[in-house]
Amino acid sequence: MEIINFLGGLISKNLDISPPAGRGLIKLAIKDELGPFSDHLKMSIEKYVIVIKNSLKIRLHALKIKNSSSITKFLIDKLIKSQSLLTLGAI
Repeated sequence: MEIINFLGGLISKNLDISPPAGRGLIKLAIKDELGPFSDHLKMSIEKYVIVIKNSLKIRLHALKIKNSSSITKFLIDKLIKSQSLLTLGAI
């Protein structure tokens, strides 16, 4: 499973939005943090953590999501706990 699909699914459940909208939020945060030409398929787990901590958190604040800090913490925790399964799926 691609990491972006995993995170997009988690965001969609937390915010009650569609999975494509959740993936879109992640993709826009990646673009904000790393630039428009960054390939999400080649990103490390560490870069995803940076994107979540910085750009995604800012986007959630801009959307006036009240529990943005707990959502970003939840995403990072799930990402770290699932990283071995996600990286094996990418092989």
